[in-house]
Amino acid sequence: MLRGIHVPLITPFTSSGEVAADAVEKLAGHVLDQGAAGLVALGTTGEVAALDPEERALVIDVCARVCAERQALLTVGVTGNDTRSTARALRDLPEGAGAALVT
Repeated sequence: MLRGIHVPLITPFTSSGEVAADAVEKLAGHVLDQGAAGLVALGTTGEVAALDPEERALVIDVCARVCAERQALLTVGVTGNDTRSTARALRDLPEGAGAALVT
């Protein structure tokens, strides 16, 4: 059961259009340090549809590390255009993900 506030994160980008991993880390840490119980990475506010698999993995890795450091829950948004790809994405979630948000 989820308890507390789980904040959906945006995915910040650099001026050249790449995922700003340092900004993701700073934002995730700030949210948790302010009292959130967990993070939601790659939800509908996280630009998931605009990210390629490597970028999604980067966001998940950064958020998983920040959550592990603070014993917080990481929920990862999982989406797809068909049931099979969504199921595959669920199976492929990294160990650091404690929950999934299926959209």
